[in-house]
Amino acid sequence: MQAYGEAFAHVYNLRWGGFARQVAPRIEALYSGTDLGKEERSLLDVCCGTGQLAACFLERGFRVTGIDLSEAMLAHARRNNASQVNSGQAFFRRADAAHFKVVGRFGLAVSTFDALNHLPDEQALAGCFRSVHAAVLPRGLFIFDLNTESGLRRNWNGLSVTDDEEAMIVTRGAYIEEERRGVTRLSGFVRMEDGGYSRFEETVYNVVFPLEKVRSLLHECGWSRAYFARPADLAAPITDPEAEPRVFVVAQR
Repeated sequence: MQAYGEAFAHVYNLRWGGFARQVAPRIEALYSGTDLGKEERSLLDVCCGTGQLAACFLERGFRVTGIDLSEAMLAHARRNNASQVNSGQAFFRRADAAHFKVVGRFGLAVSTFDALNHLPDEQALAGCFRSVHAAVLPRGLFIFDLNTESGLRRNWNGLSVTDDEEAMIVTRGAYIEEERRGVTRLSGFVRMEDGGYSRFEETVYNVVFPLEKVRSLLHECGWSRAYFARPADLAAPITDPEAEPRVFVVAQR
């Protein structure tokens, strides 16, 4: 899995926290409607990035552990949630989503903003499912989203440029049919905290995981049930998830 550098982590923290803030209330509402969710307020955030989703759950009184492969991302997560880190309510540590162990067990685990599409293959995805399963309490939930093949074909082809006082970002994307993955190269400049600008360049990969294979891997790794849902309604299973550009997976231990 990819680990991003300091300048790109700074761009991510500035520009791409909105998705987490949008989906966090929906995830929390679904979990809090379960019997376990009424009494157990703990979250494992897999691929936590710069900690925006963690912040939403910390504000709601959850105890949060976040893991990420990028120390630069984790540094932002700790700063963004400094008071809860200092009080012991939040803990952020470096780990690979494909294989990890954490202290304690959690009622809810999440991984958002197609983070698991960044895993290189089905073996790594299964390793993630096993690792999360070991960290979640009985009847607990694992909620994560994935870009589908139709979504990558639609959204990962093309060139775009954004330019303002904070950053100039050039995005070049392509979906490679024979490899069944999207590749996006992001480059540009971002204004750092000292007022100077730093250049960044990152290549981001999104691997297509057939959704029925995702379901079967979850069952093989011990999850008792799993369904697919649209981001706007996580409680409603859908029958044709491959037709959606992005789906959420709701799995129960």
